[in-house]
Amino acid sequence: MIAERRDFSRAEREDSYCRLLAGASGWRALESVMELRLPELLTKRGPLTADEIVVALSLHPQRGRKWLLALCHLGLLEEALDPGLLPARYRAGPMMRAFWHEDGAMGFFYRDFLRFWRTSHAFDLVQVIRGLPVPQVPYPPESLEEAQLLEQWMRDTASETVETIERAITFEGIERLLDVAGGDGTMAIHYAQRYPQLHVTIFNLPNSAYLARQNISRAGVADRVSVVEGDFRHDPLPQGIQLVQFSRVLADWPEEVCQMLLTKAWQALAPGGRVLICEPLADDNPDLTVAWETIYIPYDDFGVGVYKPLASYERLLTQGGFKILQVTRKDRDSTHAVIVAQRLGQRDSPGPI
Repeated sequence: MIAERRDFSRAEREDSYCRLLAGASGWRALESVMELRLPELLTKRGPLTADEIVVALSLHPQRGRKWLLALCHLGLLEEALDPGLLPARYRAGPMMRAFWHEDGAMGFFYRDFLRFWRTSHAFDLVQVIRGLPVPQVPYPPESLEEAQLLEQWMRDTASETVETIERAITFEGIERLLDVAGGDGTMAIHYAQRYPQLHVTIFNLPNSAYLARQNISRAGVADRVSVVEGDFRHDPLPQGIQLVQFSRVLADWPEEVCQMLLTKAWQALAPGGRVLICEPLADDNPDLTVAWETIYIPYDDFGVGVYKPLASYERLLTQGGFKILQVTRKDRDSTHAVIVAQRLGQRDSPGPI
């Protein structure tokens, strides 16, 4: 017989157990809303009664009403509280408004993340962790089509990331910036257009570099944004840089790869140069961390512990020969933190440089 543990009170134990189950319930509810195109229906017709939704979506009457109630508990729906509208009508709730556009279409990132989530969770987890062979998702992407999909993910969420960085730092005095794995050039183009003194180098794999060059040419900033092809797992980074940026990069790799990349960043930087890390922290984003870490389980190109707490980055930077200057934790407008660290001199470096 297992002795009852007292780490939680009885109420906390029940709440914790139900919270785990509610996460799975939320995923299934989100899927159903997308597949039944409920946001599109509400966009076209406005607030509707339960009967109207049931008929429009061809639902079982009682089960449909239970579903609508569950969506209200999740924040995906809310009642339109107008005393003149009886019976009560349902409209998009705060969660639905956050994930779907005004035309009723789901944002690309959320839609495709749900597809990825569904694929990963379709496998039998017990058999997966025992070694069941599953179709792999190569990372980094190997084909142009795979690179285009990844870069669309990154482009779709780039504005939030750029705003987070610009709230945390200024680019005053920076003339040479290296954007490691800089995607299709979205962030580099923004920097070049906003900061006239800045020259940005993107370092990335050939397929993503190809996409970046196309965007740079269209934006007319080829004189201040350049692209260097390479694989940071094997190749050195361009040298003589004042600021090396890792944005939404280190959270895809385990600590041993991150340590290697920070060593290469140290070598790329001019004396006194700095490294900027913009990533979600595991200790600031527990739900995000669980969501990503669980869908990465079947895919062997992703290492162990890719989402890391602040303490891990602090240790990696210190070991890599950097002095941490600034840490800006996540706020209500972003899931990301920004860490800025300065390259120490060779003699001062405690790391394996």
